Amino acid sequence: MTTDNEGGARHAARLPGQERQVEQVRLPELVRIPDEVLNRYRARLLDPSTAVHILGTKRPESTIYRSDTLLVPLRQAQSKETIARYNKALEPLGAELVVVLPDTPAWREALKNFHPDMPIAVLITTRADSVSDHAPDPWAVLVVLRRAFPKDEEVQNIGLEHLAIAASTEVEGAPVSHGQPVSHGQGPDSDGLPLYTGSRNPVLVVAPKPARCPAASLPAGRRPVVATLDTGIGVHPWLTVGNPASDPVVEVSDDFQILLADHESSLAAATGDTIDPLTSPYEERDLVQPLLGLTDSHAGHGTFITGLVHQTCPDARVLSLRVLHTDGIAAEGSILLALEWLRQRVQAAIDDNEPDQIVDVVTLSLGYYPEQGDAADRLLLSDAIRRLTDLGVVVVAAAGNDATTRPFLPAALGLDPAHPDGCNPHVLAIGALNASGGTTAAFSNDGGWVCRWAPGNSVVSTVPLWQGSAMGALMIGDHAGAGPRMRSAPDNDDLTTGFAVWAGTSFAAPIAAGLVAASFGQLPDATSLPDKLTRADQAIAATDTELAARGWM
Repeated sequence: MTTDNEGGARHAARLPGQERQVEQVRLPELVRIPDEVLNRYRARLLDPSTAVHILGTKRPESTIYRSDTLLVPLRQAQSKETIARYNKALEPLGAELVVVLPDTPAWREALKNFHPDMPIAVLITTRADSVSDHAPDPWAVLVVLRRAFPKDEEVQNIGLEHLAIAASTEVEGAPVSHGQPVSHGQGPDSDGLPLYTGSRNPVLVVAPKPARCPAASLPAGRRPVVATLDTGIGVHPWLTVGNPASDPVVEVSDDFQILLADHESSLAAATGDTIDPLTSPYEERDLVQPLLGLTDSHAGHGTFITGLVHQTCPDARVLSLRVLHTDGIAAEGSILLALEWLRQRVQAAIDDNEPDQIVDVVTLSLGYYPEQGDAADRLLLSDAIRRLTDLGVVVVAAAGNDATTRPFLPAALGLDPAHPDGCNPHVLAIGALNASGGTTAAFSNDGGWVCRWAPGNSVVSTVPLWQGSAMGALMIGDHAGAGPRMRSAPDNDDLTTGFAVWAGTSFAAPIAAGLVAASFGQLPDATSLPDKLTRADQAIAATDTELAARGWM
């Protein structure tokens, strides 16, 4: 068996659908996250050694979740009788559920069309008569409810509100799990094991902008549409933003951002949250430490992903929805809201015969590790995604960067041998290869649930044209050379070239999503729902053939 000089085990090519045998290696320690991030998002870490659990059930594994909310399906949250019944059971714990729905024009209208099973964040507060000296733990609240109503199917649909983590390897102020590159030490001055190369380092690209065919010349008579749920979109000459009627590369939705901002603002008003809501669809650079002007760890993440889709499938249009903060964190409730908004859009496009409003692919470069991995644990996210894929949408998700086989959601919803009944064949989990495509990136998650691969290490794409406050490590005045220019080391905060190199399964996923979009683009459009599902199957099959031809399967 051969290896190359990029590190990692040799990635053996295999036919589509052929399972790759991987020894099961689970995280030997807690998922770790800096206290500053936990505090910023009112979050906590579930510690398996101290967490309560229901006798006879599997002990939970570590996960990160909001410290004062649970996700409750809308139909239950809107029932005063149901909430009162739950609160009666929670009296011994000194906790109660409080439903906080935004009372805004956008939400009053949206509630008319939301799916009744769409999860919303419900606050957990301390009862006025409680004598406890600490706030109730949502995990303990959930366990009490499941104990009190063991046969109540609706209670099984209630879950923690996890924090999702961007699947790129930049970790400044962002979550760090065992096996993620920073925990091993890397870089030019480290003696540790280098698991990846490239961490949003600026590069110069002299290649021309990808050429696009006229939309009318495509077999479907329209452009395939790829929705990204990420940090938004930044200004870049390749990535024109506009209304679909003007045939831009990128489309944004003020309507969605208003819904999300209303949701975040209502929770902030009730909890004292200090994080600014994501009111704009556009990228921002320095929200974590604005007084220092440093570029946040995941600023530009969405623009980078959009550029990869554009390079892989220039004929696609990207629908950019901003749900991820610049430190690489998104609340699960925000992701679920975006998925429901997309479902409404696709359903309306089908009902009203508006093909330009169809979404063909959704790419997700984020996720979380569930605490138990059972059906109830993943039901809320699984159902939200299935409501989309049932409309003929293909969901592409990053496998995660922790060098573990522990299932990472939503990617593991596609194929998880431990839970075959919950598998969704229209969800594609994407692991990362090194740049050559011949070896698996050392940081990439793996396992029987990771069935597709694409390069995700040392990948080059678009970034917003930004200049941060950090400077090169070496700067010498004009006396150091014959010319007038200052002499300096590279300035990694200078992104004015508009391009950078980065690493992570975050970037393998949009490359695969672009290939799926290109496959959709070669197929005639479909009008009936059965034909749309068949078309999705055909696009996935064509993508698998292309991945195999490139040696990436």
